[in-house]
Amino acid sequence: MRWSKLKQLIEDGFADSVKGRVEIWTTRYRHSHDQEGECWITIDGVRLHSMGSMRFFIDEWEAQGSPNFMVGEKTRKRTEDVEAELHAKGSMGLWSVNSALFDFLSKPIEEVLSSRVALVRALGMLDRRVGKRRLAVLDTSDAPEFVRELHRFRCAVERIRLPPL
Repeated sequence: MRWSKLKQLIEDGFADSVKGRVEIWTTRYRHSHDQEGECWITIDGVRLHSMGSMRFFIDEWEAQGSPNFMVGEKTRKRTEDVEAELHAKGSMGLWSVNSALFDFLSKPIEEVLSSRVALVRALGMLDRRVGKRRLAVLDTSDAPEFVRELHRFRCAVERIRLPPL
């Protein structure tokens, strides 16, 4: 599926109160040596959160600590654990973003809001399937900052009072 169609499907699922104000973007740096890219979310044209391949590589390297030169199942498992942990924090490579977006489109809203992937949870805050009552009682205390920010933004535009931080 082309990016423009995927973007349209995602943004068409946003609540009416945030449509046109929140957008998701992606780019690929075709002229760089590795052709990696990034994805970002904007509110009223201001970049809220970015995730990209190069930032993910750096985060992955830092999370693994010392270089791990072992080959085999232990190394693969460790890398998969680190990747899942980074996705939960909102750091993703561009190759994982499309997969997360398709997951968002195909999952029921309960699974979206409880997803371990921060991008999926963040988009869930903007979804029209999430009503005002659910927004008011939604606990985002364990979520990354950009997910909490999208929750506060949606509550503000819906005129939902949240308890003070």
